[in-house]
Amino acid sequence: MSFPRRAGPVVILASLALVAGCGPDNDAYVALQNAMKENITAKDHRPVRSVSCTPHVHDTMREETAHLKCVVVFTDGSSYTANAVIRNQNSGGRHNMPDAYSWDRPPSQ
Repeated sequence: MSFPRRAGPVVILASLALVAGCGPDNDAYVALQNAMKENITAKDHRPVRSVSCTPHVHDTMREETAHLKCVVVFTDGSSYTANAVIRNQNSGGRHNMPDAYSWDRPPSQ
C-alpha cells in the first residue's frame, strides 16, 4: 500500500548517537537512511523495515545540498516515498558541523 506525501518535512541533525556504529568514512546516504529509520520508528511510532534512498550520495562538499528520493517500507508492508535532503552545514568560519537531514513526514495512518 502506498500513501500520498504529507506537507511538513522532518528536520534532524546527524549526530554520533543517530548514526551509532558509523565512522567518518560512511556514505552520506547510508547515514540518512539510518537516521530516517530510527526517527520515524521512534517519533511516529511506526516500525520501519527498510529505507532506500537514491541517488547514492557519498559525501557533500562545504555548503552543498543533495536531494534524494527515499522509499520507506514499514513492517506492516505499507510504504511511502519521501523527498529528502542532506545539507552540509560547514560554511564560512564553521567547521566540523554535522550534516543536516530533512525529509517528508510519513502520511497519517
